Amino acid sequence: MRDAKRQQLLEKKRRIAAPVVVAVLPLSADVDVSRFFHGLRHACEHGGSSINGDDADVETDILMSAGPLHPTTVHVAARPRVRLTILPPPSDRSDPLAVADLGRCAELLLLLLHGGESPAGGSGVDAAGQSAMAVMRAMGMPPVVCCVVGAAGSGSGAAAAAVAASMKERSAAKKRAEKALATHVAGEHRILHADTAADMAAVVRHLVEHPPAAPPLWRQQRPGIMVERAEYEPLPEESAAGPGPSAEFTASPGAGPGGTLVVYGYVRGAGLSANQLVTVPGGGDYRILSIHAPRDPNALGAGRPLHVAAKPMEAETEAEATAAGMEMDQGAASGDVGPGRLIAQPDPEEADQLVRENVPEPGAEEQTWPTDEEMAAATAPRTRRRKVPEGTSEYQAAWILDGEDYGDEEEEEEEGEEEDFGDDPYGMDADGASTSGGRAAGRQRGDSGGGMQMDLEEGDEVAPELQTIPDDDDDAGTDAGDTAMLMDEEGNGEEGGGYVAALEAVKQARRARRGNLGSEQELAQLEFPDEVDVPLNTMASVRFQKYRGLKSLRTSAWDPKESLPAEYARVFAFENFKRAHKRAREAQQRTTQDLDPCGVSSGSYVAIRIGGVSPSAAARVTSHVDAAAAGSVVPLTVFGLLQHEAKLSVVNFALRKATGYTAPVANKEELLFVTGLRSFTARPVLSTDDPGLDKHRTEKFLHAGQQAMASVYAPIMYPPLPLLAFKLAPPGKVAQLAALGRLSSCDPDRINLKRIILTGIPSRVHRRRATVRFMFHNPDDVRWFKPVELFTKYGRRGRITEPLGTHGAMKCLFDSPLQQRDTVCMALYKRAFPVWPKDMGFAER
Repeated sequence: MRDAKRQQLLEKKRRIAAPVVVAVLPLSADVDVSRFFHGLRHACEHGGSSINGDDADVETDILMSAGPLHPTTVHVAARPRVRLTILPPPSDRSDPLAVADLGRCAELLLLLLHGGESPAGGSGVDAAGQSAMAVMRAMGMPPVVCCVVGAAGSGSGAAAAAVAASMKERSAAKKRAEKALATHVAGEHRILHADTAADMAAVVRHLVEHPPAAPPLWRQQRPGIMVERAEYEPLPEESAAGPGPSAEFTASPGAGPGGTLVVYGYVRGAGLSANQLVTVPGGGDYRILSIHAPRDPNALGAGRPLHVAAKPMEAETEAEATAAGMEMDQGAASGDVGPGRLIAQPDPEEADQLVRENVPEPGAEEQTWPTDEEMAAATAPRTRRRKVPEGTSEYQAAWILDGEDYGDEEEEEEEGEEEDFGDDPYGMDADGASTSGGRAAGRQRGDSGGGMQMDLEEGDEVAPELQTIPDDDDDAGTDAGDTAMLMDEEGNGEEGGGYVAALEAVKQARRARRGNLGSEQELAQLEFPDEVDVPLNTMASVRFQKYRGLKSLRTSAWDPKESLPAEYARVFAFENFKRAHKRAREAQQRTTQDLDPCGVSSGSYVAIRIGGVSPSAAARVTSHVDAAAAGSVVPLTVFGLLQHEAKLSVVNFALRKATGYTAPVANKEELLFVTGLRSFTARPVLSTDDPGLDKHRTEKFLHAGQQAMASVYAPIMYPPLPLLAFKLAPPGKVAQLAALGRLSSCDPDRINLKRIILTGIPSRVHRRRATVRFMFHNPDDVRWFKPVELFTKYGRRGRITEPLGTHGAMKCLFDSPLQQRDTVCMALYKRAFPVWPKDMGFAER
């Protein structure tokens, strides 16, 4: 086993790997990035032996006079087999989208800190640097190497930075860098100086001797290609395509309409299979037509400087590379289609199909005749628990009529005896007469399942008994607004403006209380959550016909397949999400281990021909690639998708509000979601993240310091995967990072419930009994919502006993004495669904 592992390690080292992508990111505007970038490139190409003494100043001047910064691939002079691709920092470090693109492709991150003392006594990291580090942490921080630039600190510019500082100044600069870095990057990291030519040679030597560790896990699971060059081959008979990159999704095995996009780059991370789908940023999801092996432009023979001497093994490798290049050229001349030699083609039987939406079967929603098993289950006797005298046998209990219940709460309350409210909180008969009456009323109104429902199944356990809570003797204390709400019994029956005037006084008092919070809607939601008013001219049973009451979010049943919208027929669902993820990983591992005949190994330089690309999408991609070659933007990264990762489903993300972001993030507000694979706009449904519950309450705002779950329609993704949510900015302005999170699951059966709270005011209170007004305006509504449990803001729990009068007043009974200043509430729930996306491309930038 030891020999096998050693041989495997040697083979891995002998294999020509892809150049290591080293990204440069300054954390302060005082850092001279141009001098560092050119100095690092020169140290890689020439090493530290050619720069000695006064030649350092001359060489620095030459490097300073070089052109603009752009991605450069260099060979290390000491070890020509080691190649580095140095990426310049984004032109605007305050743009979080550009930093996120940098996090997609960087394998090693060089953080630049200024060595001088901060004039304001700060940490040396400015606001743009802090924002960039927050984005990099959210995307998955790659291995980090910190470099201190300008340790002299006595001046500014290239001349002062090139002067070697004293040992004391260098030590102080290094300590300041350690302190500044500790707040942004966890763990211990190597800190190097980068002022002189010797320092640059030490930085390069550290990069060579300490190769970067594994990238974040989400990048290890999928192949990634940083695009170095892109070409577009339009079809001759192609007509003008419609707008959008994703209008060509089809279930047919052939490519959709559009031309062919050819992207060049190294395969990084896992191996790439021609049977996989790929996602192109700014383009969409596409199928692979073929994979070719063009001549590596950064090979030893093509890109190594002439003054670098080749060792015997290197010469042999160079000869092999030259022979391979000749073979590629011969293969291309012999008639192979595409740039270079054809090395992989998709298998028609094994290739993933490009399907975005599910096509429901015709007639699937029609009513069918029940089967024998369903009829047997419907006619089977169901057991239920009834309240019978103690010591009653099962035979004696069978003779007790359903309408008879042991004991009478009304009589016991009139006699002054204290009863346990928890035994029967709804006061229903054994057969649920109150619920049956409510449903019968709903049938008379013509409602088909949309009326009030209570999820009290037969056989449920009785609620635990509540302890008796003593009265507070503070019933006389009322608010100023509550005093205006009280009306005597004679005024209750007046027609005209008496009731309307009292109701308006109640609403004004509520507005006055909520107005103390100012215009902060988020604070108002925290203080008065989900409170709504019943309209005066509309019956509550009609206005809230889609809502129902729940006894408990934890124990009450809610069928996840009930009353689904039409959009749910177009999404995909997993029978077992974890098992599907495991199979997708196993298929990807076979490609990485060179067991897939249609795949290529990691580290290969390939040209991927992608079919079905519209001219508009190809124009966006090629223009971005050209801008990246010039150094103005960050290069694109094309990712290979795992199995099923192009199909549409309901994806749930765990979100937290970004530190320092104070603007409210509302429910179903349009946000830009940036994951490791895609960028798309969505209007998520925010809900609570309660472990152990199958039902989750929606939130109107994303509150600071609290984690929420965001549910959207999006392509299937497998965890782990990062998420950055941005507020959409006007054209010409930088997007603001609003929330950070991660992928949680892909589950259309997640139940998100929108809650509303109807409130009423107790007008007369006698111990545990109270007359509640202004919750409803019609006695029929009181009877309709009678099965729903009541609660108060002071923790009491109760139920409706009967309506009173003609204006919606009602008598209520509570589990303990009620205070006059309390507020009676009723919670109703309705299932909430995400908003259907406008664009099916999911490739916005």
